[in-house]
Amino acid sequence: MKKNIIIALFMAVSLWLHPTDSQAALLDDLNGLVSQTQALDTQLQNITLTGTSVCGPLVAANQAARDLVNNITQIDQGLAAPLQVDVDILTALNQLAALTPSLAGENLRLSVDLQTLSQTGQAITIKDGIVAMLQLSDDIGTMADRIGEMADKILVMSDNIGLMADRIIATQEIQNENIQLTQQSILQTQTNMLTVTSLVETSTNDLTLNQLVIEGNLLAAKMAAVILNPFTMKTQLATVATDIHTFLAKVTTAYGTIAQQSATSTMYINTTSLTSLVNVSIMLTSLTTAVDGYVIAIDALKNITSSTSLSASLKSMLQLSADIGVMANRILEMADLILAMADNIGMEADQILVTQQLQNANVATVHASILAAQDLAITIIVARNL
Repeated sequence: MKKNIIIALFMAVSLWLHPTDSQAALLDDLNGLVSQTQALDTQLQNITLTGTSVCGPLVAANQAARDLVNNITQIDQGLAAPLQVDVDILTALNQLAALTPSLAGENLRLSVDLQTLSQTGQAITIKDGIVAMLQLSDDIGTMADRIGEMADKILVMSDNIGLMADRIIATQEIQNENIQLTQQSILQTQTNMLTVTSLVETSTNDLTLNQLVIEGNLLAAKMAAVILNPFTMKTQLATVATDIHTFLAKVTTAYGTIAQQSATSTMYINTTSLTSLVNVSIMLTSLTTAVDGYVIAIDALKNITSSTSLSASLKSMLQLSADIGVMANRILEMADLILAMADNIGMEADQILVTQQLQNANVATVHASILAAQDLAITIIVARNL
């Protein structure tokens, strides 16, 4: 018996000291993303906007940012469980997260330069620059979202959470802080662009957004009605996780439709459209209110729930919280895309800013709830050795 324990410990230490092929491949991919992000940061730092040089460098930066987003998405889609997370992988994730506020800061600097240039530059040059600047903001925001989603997915797929618990929690906190910093810079960039814009056109997408609000509120009510108990918790949370994932698909479809429109179309923003965007983000906070209730219930029931049921329940919690995080990101990105398409920004500037501020506040609340759920899950996994 003693010999078997020693052998098991030796094998565990060997796995920790000698990374698996998938672990090494993931680290190579993440280090590649770090290098690509650093290159984009340098590219943005080297841009100086002048009366004759506005669109060219901004469009080039847009393309580089989009390529980076595509690479992050490709790596994220290639992730497969189980994963072994080590210090190097978490360090690479932290480096990626730390670079996004720098990108957003450079984007903010460029928006200030364009704002100054608008006083003397040609109108058509400034207009094209505004479009490119808003698109760059959207790309950087999307990049920050994808990095956070990838980190959440790696956490969900990790099979050595217990060994790396403290570092994983620190990484999640760093990711959350940097996303907030990035969104603040993006919001300020958009604010700067709103002060130099004024055009007019027609409206769309209200029905889709309102349908999401209705279905999301029904889902939130269904989630709130779930009373967890130690005997059925596993099945209850698995059902909720499935419902959340199904709703995420609908949000993603709506995002895809708006993304397609943004490539070829313009749109008119009115108060109804902006109210719908705010309502969607409020609906998200209703979902996380239910998740907050689950966190309290699981914490109270953990000592009287079997390890098998508790382990499966926590996996469902990690999955559904990650999916809600993706939802929050897609909703912010939809708002950014709609803003980039708008032809009447000047006429609705004040209301747009209020909408963006409300959305950011609601999404910050969502991310805080998600982080609390993840922290609880990790803490229990470690304490119960699940």
